[in-house]
Amino acid sequence: MIDNQRFGLPVIHIDHVVRMVLITPIIAAPQAVAGMINYHGEILPVFSIRSRFSFPDRPHLPEDLLIVTGSKRRKVALIADQVFGVVHMEENIIKAEEILPGITGIEGVIRTSDGMILITDLDRFLLPDEEETLHTLLPGEKGEA
Repeated sequence: MIDNQRFGLPVIHIDHVVRMVLITPIIAAPQAVAGMINYHGEILPVFSIRSRFSFPDRPHLPEDLLIVTGSKRRKVALIADQVFGVVHMEENIIKAEEILPGITGIEGVIRTSDGMILITDLDRFLLPDEEETLHTLLPGEKGEA
């Protein structure tokens, strides 16, 4: 959750949820990349949902969480204000392209009885030029951006 908006990730992509740690900034990183962390010896980029979707910025709090997750491109960490656990999604996902063609970072939306959950698409979280920039900045990046 970021402010009062709920976001979701397919559970198959989630590795761990951990407490906030010090995030090392990356000079010239795309706006949606808060920095990088050392996760058990592996350098992971940290994606900021706040920055990607223009939520007001705020300092990271010790109560914040990092969701370590894997996409097709790489393993990443996402900053979250809160994590509510696993939600069984019986409803169909409304594809993001049906709502707002060209939106980046959202796979779709699920309607629930108490609002909606935006399903995050980590493989399209960054714009193509941001992917290329991150690829050149991160140590150990392999393959194509």
